[in-house]
Amino acid sequence: MTRSSAFSRRSFMGGVGLTGMAGVLAACSGESPPPDPAGGGGGGGGASGEGLDWWDHFGGLQDLHAEWATTEGENIGVPIEYSYNEPGQATEALQLANQTDTLPDVYSNVVGLPLPALVEAGWLHPITLSDEAMARLPEGTFIEGITMLDGEIYGLPALSDRQYWACTWYNSQIADEVGFDPPQSYDELRSALQAIADHGEYAPMTLALGAAGRIRDQVDDLAQSGGFPGWQGLRYDTGEYEYHHDSYVNAIELLKEISDNGWLLPGTNAFQIPDARGRWSAGQIGFFLDGPWSPGGVRSLNPDFLPNMAVAGQLTPDGEELIITRGAPAPTWFIGGSSANPEAASQLVETFTRDDYQLALAVAMDQPPLNLDVVAEADVIEPYAWLIEDFKERVFRAPQPQVRKVEVTEVLSRTTPVAPHLGDIIQGYLGGDVTDLQGELVKLSDAFSADLDSAIESASADGVEVSRDDWAFPDWQRGTDYTY
Repeated sequence: MTRSSAFSRRSFMGGVGLTGMAGVLAACSGESPPPDPAGGGGGGGGASGEGLDWWDHFGGLQDLHAEWATTEGENIGVPIEYSYNEPGQATEALQLANQTDTLPDVYSNVVGLPLPALVEAGWLHPITLSDEAMARLPEGTFIEGITMLDGEIYGLPALSDRQYWACTWYNSQIADEVGFDPPQSYDELRSALQAIADHGEYAPMTLALGAAGRIRDQVDDLAQSGGFPGWQGLRYDTGEYEYHHDSYVNAIELLKEISDNGWLLPGTNAFQIPDARGRWSAGQIGFFLDGPWSPGGVRSLNPDFLPNMAVAGQLTPDGEELIITRGAPAPTWFIGGSSANPEAASQLVETFTRDDYQLALAVAMDQPPLNLDVVAEADVIEPYAWLIEDFKERVFRAPQPQVRKVEVTEVLSRTTPVAPHLGDIIQGYLGGDVTDLQGELVKLSDAFSADLDSAIESASADGVEVSRDDWAFPDWQRGTDYTY
């Protein structure tokens, strides 16, 4: 598949008016964030103390999961109470629940702490899976230090690691009317936005600029597709933080130019994810950067807009071939360490390995399922199916220090959040509060580096044999799956 095969015209094959299990997805809200590779919440005992509490932050899967809780609760023999938390509120909800000893039995990965830290603090209970469930999972699903510790499974991946998040979604009806092709490069996007502006009837673009975490994730992706030899500021080859790399500067300057040229819908700087997506799906805006989960969200907001959704993959500066690198599958689901019924909780988690659940994930057009092959059988819009095939071709396995050396997890558990983070800096730069972008990015690199050095020093003082060299992979080659 070549990048020029990105969908530039309205292509639609179902996705609305589905029946059976797929039918419960029709009103999904679709605000799911990317899977967090670090960690998440805890365990409770059900609202009644006899059943299971299940929490998650996957907006596009609410209807599916509510129906799943009812059906599988009957099959397992315990009532399951399902609750959804907005992504921006989910972490706080879990923290408050922890303080009041009311954590759920099953919850999604959202808190952002490394697996070892969660296990050590008692937030997690091991997951027990049957031989049948294990046989359904792809090879390499469970990795020591990421989803398991000392041979015990603590996190179940249900979503694919092979994806990118800064997808260039656009309105195909506006493309037809204004006359532009799906952009592959920064210049092509600029030209398309200018063409929409000159046409005068539509707003060229919107973004979720009010969501600092989401704009951070998207710029991390744009930097990687722009040539950054790593991810989230950390170089794979040297193990050094380099947020001030040209690829980051170029991606942020692109957003700055889009903003300064007046190509953004008024109010975009304050838009959260539902705000931006809702306005785009109203049909009067040309472009919207969003993840592959965008169709699930659009279906809940304005299903009539689905036929007008088109996607051009992810931008590269000069239209180069797109290359993305991701680590091993992150946990999607955990069982709380204080769960009163971990056996039933494990039975619920095991249902997420089944083909019918994986197919339902595909039909939801939210987060791509762990088994990407099921998408070919699912009733989805063609741009979503095209993205999934593009993921298979363009996303490669990254090196991870904790996979090569499990002792690294002791260091990761001692790192602390760095603030302001990349998304905060981007917001400040676009809003005019930050004037020295390069200087702020250098400070960010230094802050992350100092935090990692401090965590290594702390772990070493406790007898853990680790060094900064454990983060360097000089043999890594871009565009290949890393093997240890």
